[in-house]
Amino acid sequence: MIAYSNPYALKEGKVTKVIKECEGVYTFHIATEEDCTYGQYNMLYAFGAGEAPITIASKGEGHIVHTVRAVGDVTRHIDQLKEGDFLYWRGPYGNTWNLQEAYGKTLLILSGGLGLAATRWVFEEATKSPVRRLIHLYGSKDYDSLLYTYLYEEWSSKAEFHITLDKPHPKWKGKVGLITELIREIDLKEDTIVFACGPDPMIKACVRLLEERGIPLKNIYTSLERHMKCSVGTCGHCMIGPYFVCKDGPVFRYDLIREYFERKEV
Repeated sequence: MIAYSNPYALKEGKVTKVIKECEGVYTFHIATEEDCTYGQYNMLYAFGAGEAPITIASKGEGHIVHTVRAVGDVTRHIDQLKEGDFLYWRGPYGNTWNLQEAYGKTLLILSGGLGLAATRWVFEEATKSPVRRLIHLYGSKDYDSLLYTYLYEEWSSKAEFHITLDKPHPKWKGKVGLITELIREIDLKEDTIVFACGPDPMIKACVRLLEERGIPLKNIYTSLERHMKCSVGTCGHCMIGPYFVCKDGPVFRYDLIREYFERKEV
């Protein structure tokens, strides 16, 4: 975990680039030298509206990347920012994907919907690491919701990158169906390491199938999408069983949380 002296300190960075991914979803490049790592998130701040936890989608020379979907007052405010505006946040918070565990093995990354923002950075780093085989499967609900389309050609040149849509579209010539169907089409060894982020039903279905394929739960990691309020483990909004998602996660080894994650009430 990255150490920081004051978890409530507010930071600022200029928006240097804005990309419209699809309706209501924008990617922002923010000028900063922030020390952070893949898997972590920031609490993005909107004066007069509040703050929202948003994963750090990537990091480049002198900037970080956030992809934001407008679903509430805070995110709707952020999605109106333009190049030259300032974005405010506190963080980073949370732990990281255990990429080193996949060295010399097969790494399977599963991304569903906006969950691709949480796996993008670790996938980019995995393409430069000594992973034996790198597979990234991405499922989107429809053609108009696809994220990062401008990166697909590059990603496909560096890894086994496959996409499936829940619904057919006249412009789409690729796979149509659930992401579990893509999993069934690939050969996996029992020592495969899995990183997954997406809607809860997708994660549960994928885990059941991976178990059938002989992948132990201790090899599966997921980034939980829970609502963090304080991000320092005091308010309890994000608790799942004995864990605070904000500071014990958001990345968890699946065998440690299955008991709580698969309860209908949680």
